[in-house]
Amino acid sequence: MTAKETMSVADALPLIEKLISAAFNIPRDPRSDAYKVGAREILMCRTIGTKYACPYKLGTAEADAFFAGSDEGNRIWQQHLNSGA
Repeated sequence: MTAKETMSVADALPLIEKLISAAFNIPRDPRSDAYKVGAREILMCRTIGTKYACPYKLGTAEADAFFAGSDEGNRIWQQHLNSGA
């Protein structure tokens, strides 16, 4: 799969859960729910092509956390692509 290809929802959702679990269900500094939503949202965008949208009011701490989480989501996705899995 290349960076621009998308997959079916049935294939994407288990992959997203696996990637999120690998990233957040390990010993690490805690992250807010908004941060995790951002990571998940960008993975949805990358895998099935959903429109990327922040559900929080811009300028709030939640929006900042969302965008920081989406940055990590992009790193997670790039690592996944680089792994060849």
